[in-house]
Amino acid sequence: MAPILLSQWMKDKRNPWMIIMFIGLSIMATLMFGGNVDSKIKIDIFTEDGLVDESEAKWIELLNQNDTFEFRIQDEQTARKKVREGRADLAVKLVFDDYRIIAAMDNPYVQLADQHLRTVYEREMLLRAAAANVQDETKFREHVHVYMEKPPLRLQSESQDGGELVRHDMGLQLLFGFSLFLVMFTVGFKVNTITKDKASGVWSRLILSPVRKTEMYMGHLLYSSLIGVLQVILVLLIFRYGFGFNLGDQYGLLLLVIVIYTLTIVALCMLFVGILQSPEQFGTLFPSIIPIMPLISGVYMPPGTITNPILLGIAEVIPLTHAMKALTGIAVYGYGIADLWLPISKLLLIGVLCMGIGINLMERRHV
Repeated sequence: MAPILLSQWMKDKRNPWMIIMFIGLSIMATLMFGGNVDSKIKIDIFTEDGLVDESEAKWIELLNQNDTFEFRIQDEQTARKKVREGRADLAVKLVFDDYRIIAAMDNPYVQLADQHLRTVYEREMLLRAAAANVQDETKFREHVHVYMEKPPLRLQSESQDGGELVRHDMGLQLLFGFSLFLVMFTVGFKVNTITKDKASGVWSRLILSPVRKTEMYMGHLLYSSLIGVLQVILVLLIFRYGFGFNLGDQYGLLLLVIVIYTLTIVALCMLFVGILQSPEQFGTLFPSIIPIMPLISGVYMPPGTITNPILLGIAEVIPLTHAMKALTGIAVYGYGIADLWLPISKLLLIGVLCMGIGINLMERRHV
């Protein structure tokens, strides 16, 4: 097995660019898509005549008093064009003491923005109606403001165990998602060297050597796993110490999940090379199928966004789904080993099945 490991290492030592490229893509993708997920959602807002008078400026000021949305003045033509071209989910048109939402389709962001707009307008209109019956409106508003600081009823949220609710870190989710997604390519192309060796005749010559076939498989698969684990760890370390991402303090559990996930991906890639007839087919179909997995697993969306039972059922057989649950659970919610047995068990089950079927298909079709 050692000669196989050494030969694979020497290949990567001479040409390490594929590994470097996927590490770089992991970093770039996380920075591009995860760097601003915690910032406010920006919504263009415009007026009927293109000018912002005192009343409209007051409405914009009230609308911006929140932690979710940022309303910014834009001319009508540009705002409508951005919605029409899909570069913005919605825009808002201010009319006299009212608003209109400009949207190409109904989606959760539009509903959330409409809820915020409706709340602000209804509250302000109620205050105006009440203030019309008092002599000093300024004093009345100050009184209402003081009263609302200590309201008679309070709505308090807490977690299942009675503690404070933990805010989901979407940036961290995307970091895990892109790291686990792109390592599938690295591992896949490494495992594909087995079929390349068989197609070129190198595998047949190795069989005649003292190296046993089991050691040949183990050498390739162990090297692919090591490269995959090192790639994920390196990316996480860069974001932990280079960009200050909080990965929690349970590094041992994170490493355990990363190792099991990588072994499962190696098994999945063995299934692919067993099904596909040649290295060329693998190189064509594998990069086409893999990008679908993060979409079905919900990597790019907040938890609970995907509700279709068919997609949820398909996601159960994708290793990325269970690895994401485990990693985000450890880093964000402080999961312990007792909370991880289910996703880890599913990963191991998928890995065992894929490895068994994949090697069986390989041995039936190749020398």
